[in-house]
Order: sequence, then C-alpha cells, then structure tokens
Amino acid sequence: MRQAKYPAVMVSATLAIVCVGLTAVAPAAFASDDKPCTTEPKANWQSIEQLSTKLVGEGYKIREIEFDDGCLEAEGVDKDGKSVELKLDPVTGLIVKSEVK
Repeated sequence: MRQAKYPAVMVSATLAIVCVGLTAVAPAAFASDDKPCTTEPKANWQSIEQLSTKLVGEGYKIREIEFDDGCLEAEGVDKDGKSVELKLDPVTGLIVKSEVK
C-alpha cells in the first residue's frame, strides 16, 4: 500500500493557516474603501433630513442613516425590495457607492 504524499493533517493545517491569513487581510481591504466622500467642511453638508428625503423620493425605505468618515451612510431597501447599503456625498447628495446585501 502506498502512503499518501500529503497527509490529511498537513493539508488541514495548511488550509487553517490560509483561512486565518485571509481573515486578517479582508478587513484591511474593506477599510481601504473608507475614503471620505468629500473634503468639504461640514458647514457645506446637507442635513441627514435633507439627504433622507432625497433617498425616499428615489424609492428607498431607510432603516438606518448616519454620517461617518466624510460620507452619509444609509441602510435600507430599494424600490425593488432588495436590502442595500449606500454611501452618499453629503454636499452633492450623489450616491458614490451602492451595495446590494
């Protein structure tokens, strides 16, 4: 009987190391996406109420909304019923990122 070239224990250990490495890298990759939507002073930003009204007018149902890292971040449901996360430029009100969840 021939012995396996790579014992199962070694393969499992290697997979575990790879998974841990990927877990450590993923948050860093996501964090690099956290660049501000604007560099304008807050005095030039629209209010949460104004931006929320704009989103509702476009068919979104907003569950959560806040300013974070120079962006307005909103979570809700789009007009097709899909859960979404949005990032808006707080000065222009333009959606700079939309992610379906």
